[in-house]
Amino acid sequence: MPGIPNSNHLAAALSLLAGLAGLVPRRAAADDLLLEGAERLSGCVRAINANGSVLLETPLAAEPILLKPNSVRKVVFSGHQAKPSAATCGVTLVNGDVLPGDIEMVDDTNLTLNSSIGGHFVIPRASIHSLQLGARQTKAIYAGPDGLGGWTRDPATAERWTFHDGALQVRGSGKISRQFDLPQQFIVRFKLSWVEDPNIKVYFAAAAGSGETAMDRYYLTFSAAGIEIKREASSGRRYTTIATLQRLPKQYPGKHVTIEIRVDRLGKTLQLYLNDEPEGPFKDPSDQAPAANGIIIESMIEEAASLQLRNIELLEWNLKGERRRSEDRGDVTKDVLITSDSQRHSGTLVETKKDPDGLLYVFKGAFQDEAIEVPEAEIATVFFVAKQPAAAQAPKDSFVIQLHGGGSLHVATCTFADELVEVTHNLLGKLTLQHGGVAAFERANCQSQEAPQP
Repeated sequence: MPGIPNSNHLAAALSLLAGLAGLVPRRAAADDLLLEGAERLSGCVRAINANGSVLLETPLAAEPILLKPNSVRKVVFSGHQAKPSAATCGVTLVNGDVLPGDIEMVDDTNLTLNSSIGGHFVIPRASIHSLQLGARQTKAIYAGPDGLGGWTRDPATAERWTFHDGALQVRGSGKISRQFDLPQQFIVRFKLSWVEDPNIKVYFAAAAGSGETAMDRYYLTFSAAGIEIKREASSGRRYTTIATLQRLPKQYPGKHVTIEIRVDRLGKTLQLYLNDEPEGPFKDPSDQAPAANGIIIESMIEEAASLQLRNIELLEWNLKGERRRSEDRGDVTKDVLITSDSQRHSGTLVETKKDPDGLLYVFKGAFQDEAIEVPEAEIATVFFVAKQPAAAQAPKDSFVIQLHGGGSLHVATCTFADELVEVTHNLLGKLTLQHGGVAAFERANCQSQEAPQP
């Protein structure tokens, strides 16, 4: 089918059709497409071609439509199989790409990575910049919901909250809450769906209390006016605005959005992600971050409207691991191993050996006669010998695939078949990934990522 002459006109036409009394039912889960400008589409992406055109299946058209090259700047995928399990390692390639997974072995030529997003990757050592070991381990505090158990509903509106098909559902206004054992740095993530425009407050690091009583807590509001994050204090100035964003419900044609809030109470900093797109960071100007550990969800919609919250997760935010990725490697002519207590060894990573307690990294230091065996659990970072200048390895491919688990890959093409995604990578060749492991696709020229410095 020929390309669409004007994708903005297409977006307007589809939005109009979608607003007509449900002539064609929308798929329960759809990919969200961000076009040039402020336009958005929703549908099922079937292929992303080398010239930048996108084949989109939508219930509003009899056949898949072909969006013209470079009209789509980003696709956020949803509605596929469960996200892959957390990885224990991030492999950074010489072009800046990152693959999450678990190290199976390293020898003098290759590294073998077992990844839930694509099975076994055999990666030449010459293509690897560094390993971040343990940096991506994330402790799950809560994952659900699996029912109303453990949640406390306000008695006056308790009957408005129900659990159905893996989601908390509320019809009209109501409040539900739960206490957790949260660390100083944590992540709150959930998927919000609506029929009419949402109007919801989500309190976090929250002390319990009624609306009349000033409490120490943060809260995010999402309504027809956009998104706002505020700090509430029990003394002094009660409300302080931390962030205001013009992210309106109509910008999400699928009528759902995944909201992720990262909270660093030590640094009094908040980071917001909307469908994996970062916003912020934002600073809390107060003297001290709230110390409580509650989550409160308050619906403020009309009685006939409804909201759903699913895929609610609370995670430990491993900021220490993130900071390791910017650590100075030192000597580029040798492998460098840095332990979790900041000891630095330069020399050669000879191999890995299997041990009942995990892998052992056999490392021959430049100033040692005998190689040492370092347990994987004690290693923070391994840098590999820089074979070529980083500038020569900078990614030149057309697209960036964002992976669940914190990884990304620059690819030339991307096609879809059931739950599999086939891509072409300039260092690793043709790869087959699990669709559930792919969070988003973006045009490379919309990215600012640079290859890591040696």
